[in-house]
Formats: sequence, structure tokens, C-alpha cells
Amino acid sequence: MIKGTEDTRYAFVNGIIRAREARLLTKSHFDRLVAADFSSFNTILSDTPYVGQRDFTEALEVEEKALRNFFDKFCLNEEVGYLIDWPEQIHNLKVKLKGGGDELLYSQEPDTVESWPEVLDEVARFALDKDPFVLSTNLDKILSRYLFQTASFAPFFKHYFTLYFELENVRSFFRARQFEKKREILSQVYIPLGNLQLKFFIDNLDVAQEHLGRNFFTTSYVDIVEKGGGYFDEYESFLRLERLYEEHRLRFLLQARRMTFGVEPLFTYYQFKMNEIKKLRQVYWGKLNELPMDDLKESIPDVW
Repeated sequence: MIKGTEDTRYAFVNGIIRAREARLLTKSHFDRLVAADFSSFNTILSDTPYVGQRDFTEALEVEEKALRNFFDKFCLNEEVGYLIDWPEQIHNLKVKLKGGGDELLYSQEPDTVESWPEVLDEVARFALDKDPFVLSTNLDKILSRYLFQTASFAPFFKHYFTLYFELENVRSFFRARQFEKKREILSQVYIPLGNLQLKFFIDNLDVAQEHLGRNFFTTSYVDIVEKGGGYFDEYESFLRLERLYEEHRLRFLLQARRMTFGVEPLFTYYQFKMNEIKKLRQVYWGKLNELPMDDLKESIPDVW
């Protein structure tokens, strides 16, 4: 297990987190929701915080806001706060530059990312060429550098974000394979902060799916490559790849459950709870739009 910060200031809140973790939804909760109709949602979730609101989407928003307030109240490490804030600020900046509606914005205090020199340069570039793809990917790479530099204050966070960037590159690799200009696209979206080099991905862009597992065998992502890529070949869907991506990320975070002290359990609880809210929203809208039950089940990570 990666050593935590062992900051004793978090002893009290980590006790609270242990109690809250016991109320996180399991795969069985989601399976029941997927199989049920809307009228049964409140019954299935009767012992969870997602009841008591007139509208289910409103209940999700209330719980999301309560989670953020909980995190902000107890997070004593400025660096860890940045790891949560900056991605939301970059998202808001993208929405504003692309002319998106206010409903797409995160609720944020005054932004700090807009003062970063690299961001100012990117905004000026976008004003000239108006290319939203280049804007989005360049901002993502700027954000990634700041996150990685900040996360380096502690081994747990440095390892987590290394893993996160590598997972993003694996995901981008499979999506780029579907385009004619795959090398140009992959080169644009690739995040140069993990252990897997861009050349490795480019060399495998045209390799048949049945041979990819052999080439990725020495990496920790061979299961994602074989099962996620195989599922896409059969069904032309990234559902399994996305689920395996989330399971891999969340399993890394699970080691924080064994930490008595430090900020790691708080960060991990925030990530698991946000994932739970995201998946609940996905199931709700999936059922509303009559998506196939098997597709909804395929999308739910089985970690907690």
C-alpha cells in the first residue's frame, strides 16, 4: 500500500467518513434501480440520502452540493482543494468560451485558472482560430500539468494522477483508432505525464484487436484493452471500456480505506460519492430515454 500523509488533523473526520462509507450504494442497489420503474426508486433508495425531494434530479443536486460542502469544511490541505477545484474551473472556462448555457457550469468561487499564463495564451489562440477541439485538448493538457505538479506533494496523490493520466491516454487511444486521422488526433489529445509513451500508442494504432493484449501485456491496463476493446469490436460500444476504466481508477483509491490518518480518505470518499451521483443520474436519464437494460447494467462499476 502506498504510504499516506498520516496527517493526524484528519483523525476526527476520517471517523465520520467510515460511517458515511457504509451508506454508499452497492452494485445490487444499481441493479435493482435498472430493473425497476421510476415509481420504485424511492423504495429502493429509502435508506439513502436521495429521498425527500419532489424530483429525483433535484435530490441528486442537493446531495452533490452537500458533498462539496462536507469536503470544503474538512479539507485542510490547500493542494487537495486545488485537485478538486481546478478541473471544475477549466470545465467552466470551456463552457464560457464555447458559448454554453449557465446550466452547464459548476458553482465556483472566482476562478484562478484563468490567470495562468498558459491559459491566457490558449484563450488568445482560440479567439483567432475558433477550433473547439484544440481548445479543449490544450486546456486539458495545461490542467494536467498543474494537477501533476500539485499532486506531487504526497505519494498517494502523485501515483493516483499518474494512473489517471495513463487511463485517459488508454481511453483516447481506443477512440482515436476509430478516425481516419488517428495519429494526428491521438497526438493532440495525448497527456505526456504517465509512464506509457506516445510512440507506444501510435505504434499500436493499427494493430488488430486480437493482438493488442499481447502488446499491452506488460502494462496494468491489459484487462481494459482486451475486454473493453473486444466489447467494442463486437457491439461498437465503449460501455465496457468506460466501466473498466472507472473500476481501475476506483480500485486504486480503495487503499485509502485502510488509512487512519491523512487527507487521503476524504479525497477518496469524495471521488466515490461523486461517482455514485454520476451513475445515479446516468441510470435515471437512461431509463427516461428507454435505453436497453443490459446497456445500463454494463455501465455500472462494481467496486464498492
